[in-house]
Amino acid sequence: MNCAFYQDSRRRLMKSLDAENYTAVLFGGGEVTRSADENYEFQINTNFYYLTGVRQADVVLMLEKHGENFREFLFIDPYDEQYAKWIGHRLTKEEASALSGVAVEDIRYREEFEKELERALSVSPMTLYLDLEKSRNANYTSSGESLAEKMRGREALSIADLYPAVVTLRSAKSQEEADAVFRAVQTTKAGIESLMAHAAPGLYEYQLEAWFDHTIKDLGNKKHSFRTIAASGINATTLHYSANDSILRDGDLILFDLGAREEEYCADISRTFPVNGRFTPLQRQIYEIVLKANKRVEASAMAGVTLGKLQEISVETLTEGCLSAGLISSPEEIRRVYFHGVSHSIGLDTHDPMPRGIPLPEGAIISNEPGLYFPEHGIGVRIEDDLYIRKDRAVNLSRDILKEAGEIEEFMASFRK
Repeated sequence: MNCAFYQDSRRRLMKSLDAENYTAVLFGGGEVTRSADENYEFQINTNFYYLTGVRQADVVLMLEKHGENFREFLFIDPYDEQYAKWIGHRLTKEEASALSGVAVEDIRYREEFEKELERALSVSPMTLYLDLEKSRNANYTSSGESLAEKMRGREALSIADLYPAVVTLRSAKSQEEADAVFRAVQTTKAGIESLMAHAAPGLYEYQLEAWFDHTIKDLGNKKHSFRTIAASGINATTLHYSANDSILRDGDLILFDLGAREEEYCADISRTFPVNGRFTPLQRQIYEIVLKANKRVEASAMAGVTLGKLQEISVETLTEGCLSAGLISSPEEIRRVYFHGVSHSIGLDTHDPMPRGIPLPEGAIISNEPGLYFPEHGIGVRIEDDLYIRKDRAVNLSRDILKEAGEIEEFMASFRK
């Protein structure tokens, strides 16, 4: 992405807001203390990043519209010699401008934010747009929520939620965004092949997982989309298992759900393969049922289709396969062995926000992840691809990652001679 992408994102957002006079404020987020003097790894607010391209903590974006006049400001911390010596470099005004496309003269220091905000809000009537996405953590209040609370009750000031407008824009990805996800998928592909090449009974799940970490870092990509799931045997029947501390047993499958990031855009891929390189007959039977559902969903995905419809196709295919194989005794029993949705949006977040219930827009990127989970057999299978939705089809961004059972066995056998 270059600064033109972020300039266009801001322009489209500002034109989508219908208030006559408004001020929109977005916060990039700040660092959070983990313990003593150690912080958690900083992750930029993805709505903020989508509009600026800036990854630095404690940066604020302010957008203004007064009648037909638009203005934009970015507020950053000034250079601090001690901070530079102990922690690292902070963006200069020129560097922040080059990243975001905000003019240098409109990049200010954080100490000026409150004064500029008061000036912007002095026009009456005024709407203040804030990102009011609600956190699931009751103990956490975002900077947007804090500012909204502070400003409530002011005369001639309305407070509105900016989140739905940004989410709507993020739902349809440009070709350059899809290219970033594709590059993340290609890095993930190399990591998965390394996992298949080094899988062996007796390793711990985390030891095999380490080959994925090594591979993506060796390729110049140090960030994960999310915490890796490395679930062998019965562990794979827990959807979000992430302890990754069991020993790989001969005859078991292992399910990996993982992804690398590229320019903050996420890959989200699942592959399941045998620890010893060979599927048992039952494992292969279950695997082929899931693979059939995966292929049917991909063939049905296109603009205008809903995620609900894709889920129906997944459930129908898995039910037919399990009944035919005698794995379940009634259609209702499918809910026991398949208990999650087949798809979600992917982008700057692994579970990227998208308005609920809408038909898929052209440009959406979604997961395709049917699965079957049989604790009684110690078998869990999930096969997940990333699909770029076009007008009349879906482009499988992960089409190059092995998923045919025979191809997986052949690939793994080549490292065991």
